[in-house]
Amino acid sequence: MKQEQSSGQSSEADGPYVGRSMLRREDRRLLTGRGQFVDDLKVPNELHAVFVRGQLAHARIRSVDLTRARQAPGVVFAISGDELFKILPPVPDTQLSLPRKWTTQVQHTFLNPQQPLLAHDKVRHVGEAVAVILAESRYLAEDAAALVTVDLDPLPAIVDPEAGLAPGAAVLHDKYGTNLIGEFRITKGDIETALKNAPHSGDDGSGAV
Repeated sequence: MKQEQSSGQSSEADGPYVGRSMLRREDRRLLTGRGQFVDDLKVPNELHAVFVRGQLAHARIRSVDLTRARQAPGVVFAISGDELFKILPPVPDTQLSLPRKWTTQVQHTFLNPQQPLLAHDKVRHVGEAVAVILAESRYLAEDAAALVTVDLDPLPAIVDPEAGLAPGAAVLHDKYGTNLIGEFRITKGDIETALKNAPHSGDDGSGAV
């Protein structure tokens, strides 16, 4: 026998969403193999890109040899960071504009290193892209990427923020001469005046408050 719901009470379907069992609309499609993702979309003459990445945390790029990769089956285009740098400039230094009111009231120093589309002079973290391969399939692009020879000159890695600020530490962005790329100070109120005029003070003369 179905119990009638008392008047004035809302059913589960009308209640809050939190803690409620929700009917999922996508399960049948996914469980029956009819789900569609970006990688499932196919368009005529599409190409697949695979990036060649540096394997060191900090190193100067001596050379990137794409000769064998360009001759690999299915490869349509390949370019290194040095070649791309001559065609397209790095991403602009300042991508976020700070509010004028903030910049006029807050003491700050921000250095914004340019971000190259592909590394061309140095790699500054493990996995930074130094070249890209375009081929007729993902697998052909991956095979060609494996043929790229990357010659890196290892440099000291910065793995600790405080150590990176120590004198003599290796600098990631040479033109700045420092690893400190952002610093600002915010002061609110006048603490000295506030303590002086406070009705009670915990200072017993020892300097501890």
